[in-house]
Amino acid sequence: MGLKENVEAIKQELSTEEQFLESVIKAEGFFKKYKKLLIALGTLLVVGFLAYAAMEYIKNRDLQQANQALALLQSNPEDQAALDTLKSKKPELYELYIFSQAVKSSDVAKLQKVEKELKDPVLKDLATFQSAALSQDSEGLQGYAEKQGAMLREVSILDDAFLLFEEGKNKEAREMLKQIPVTSSLYQVVQNFMHYQK
Repeated sequence: MGLKENVEAIKQELSTEEQFLESVIKAEGFFKKYKKLLIALGTLLVVGFLAYAAMEYIKNRDLQQANQALALLQSNPEDQAALDTLKSKKPELYELYIFSQAVKSSDVAKLQKVEKELKDPVLKDLATFQSAALSQDSEGLQGYAEKQGAMLREVSILDDAFLLFEEGKNKEAREMLKQIPVTSSLYQVVQNFMHYQK
C-alpha cells in the first residue's frame, strides 16, 4: 500500500507541475500575442498619471499665485499687476473682488461698469440690484423685481416702496408692499412700513 500511495502522490505532483507549466506557456503565448497592446496600455497609464500630476501641480500653483495676488490687493487695491494676475489665474475670484470693490466704493457708474463685465449670474444679479438701489432708481428697482429669478426681489420691492413713501406716494407704496408675501422674512418690516407711513 505504501508503494501505491507513493505512485499516486508522484502522479498528482506531476499533474500539478504540468498544469503550472501549461498555464505559464499560455501566459507567455498571451503576452507574445498582445505584447504591443500591453506595452501601449502600460505607457498610456504612465502618461495619464504624469499628466494628472502635472495638472494638479499647475492648479495648485495658480491657486497660490491667485491667493498672493489677492493678499497684495487687500493691502494695495491699486496694484494693477496683482489684479491682472488674479484675473488670469482665478477669474471667479477676480469677479468677486471687483464686485466687492465697486460695492465698497458706492460708485454707481463703477458698479454699472462692473455689472457689464461680470459673467457669474449671482454676482451679476447682485450688481444689478445694488446699482438700482444706490442710484435710487425706482424704475430700475421695479425692473429688477419683475425679472425672473431675481434673488433680492422682495428687498427691491421694499426699497422701491420706501422711495415712493419718500415722494409722498403712500397709496402706491402700500400697493407695492402687498406684493411681499406673508411668509417672507421681510413681512415684519412691511408691517412696520404700513404702521409708520400712514
